[in-house]
Amino acid sequence: MPWPVAAREGSLAPDVWQQAERSCYRDLLSAVEALVRFGERLKHLPPEGAERVALMSVSAALRAEGLWFGPEKIALYRSMRLAADSEAQVLARASWAVRRLTGHGAGVLDGLRDFLGRTEVAQPLDPDPDTARPVGNELDLLGGDFSDHTNRLSDCDALTRAAYGFAFWRREGITPWDELLEPTVAALILGADGRAPFVPISAGHSFDRHGVTSGAGSAEARLKVFYKAVEAGALAALMELDRLMVWRDRAAGATRDLSGGTPPALIQALLGFPIVSAELVAKDVGCTTMTARRNLNIFTERGLAREVTGQGRYRFWAVAG
Repeated sequence: MPWPVAAREGSLAPDVWQQAERSCYRDLLSAVEALVRFGERLKHLPPEGAERVALMSVSAALRAEGLWFGPEKIALYRSMRLAADSEAQVLARASWAVRRLTGHGAGVLDGLRDFLGRTEVAQPLDPDPDTARPVGNELDLLGGDFSDHTNRLSDCDALTRAAYGFAFWRREGITPWDELLEPTVAALILGADGRAPFVPISAGHSFDRHGVTSGAGSAEARLKVFYKAVEAGALAALMELDRLMVWRDRAAGATRDLSGGTPPALIQALLGFPIVSAELVAKDVGCTTMTARRNLNIFTERGLAREVTGQGRYRFWAVAG
């Protein structure tokens, strides 16, 4: 169908998912290995590295909804609230997702009302059944059921519990069927289990691929899709972090002759944001816009940054190389 249609879900019985995990154990091991490597690599980078990967993951989750918002646009909205009126609502959802992935706000098992930020949302008197969202006591009850059902798989790996929680979320309609960001973020947090701050995903991969949701949503099929998406996301994140680590060391050496605190702070800003402007750097670093622009020009001359707009005004820069 050309419109979103809820799939006929497979069984959510815990024993079915436990058996499915055993059947997909090799895929699980590959996903866990990639996730652990991602978590270890993050320890060698400042917190900005995790936020950068979070931006990439949120962008990928939105793309699964058919919304093409790159990490750069989300980063600019988060820092400077730059957005057209038609995009503001989606970018606000994206900003919420980045906050949750980077550890800000309530946890997913602490109550869905706080996790989703629906503490003050009132349901319309005549809600559209296709977009209505549970609120208040209904959401609290669903949150309790979500935690109870997820905890029934305590003998399984956290990635399996996350996939199960994602399937439960979708079946219960905690968010409208055509919105994937919220259940994806919940799964990314649940699946990490201390091995990384969150599970990264990459563009082109989703936990809700067409072949799984259009009628054959068995536990084994879901887990295979989930594990493959986790592995691909972790490997893509590792490649990006490796690139940033090489650039960081090169930038530190190339700016050693520069005095003041702005150059080191600019390195941190370029690590944390996929794209920056002089105004954004000034706000993030705590310097004047003129100082930020002068240092960005120096970084460009030394091959550390590249100007991506080609304009005389409203210029933006990104890491070079």
